[in-house]
Amino acid sequence: MSTANDDTDDRGGELGYAEAMTELEGILDELEGDHLDVDVLAERVRRASELIKLCRTRISRAQEDVNGIVTDLEVFESELGGVTPDGDEDELEGDVAAHEGDELF
Repeated sequence: MSTANDDTDDRGGELGYAEAMTELEGILDELEGDHLDVDVLAERVRRASELIKLCRTRISRAQEDVNGIVTDLEVFESELGGVTPDGDEDELEGDVAAHEGDELF
């Protein structure tokens, strides 16, 4: 069970995207500073590389999930015989044109 002080969540101990980005920002601050020990440099760069890979993987998975959701919605709309986005625009333009001369007040 995760606690408020954990850097991980329910992904089997793997850092989440936000935690990885926070750690990356900290490493960047260290690398930009004047106080980084040369003996630690390679280790920090290696860790940054791991975090970048993790973040890219998370982004890729999220993109795949979003694409799947959009595809599911498109299939759902087509099964319902829904109006395509282009049809909505044409219908709206027709409504606007029909009421252009109407006074609001």
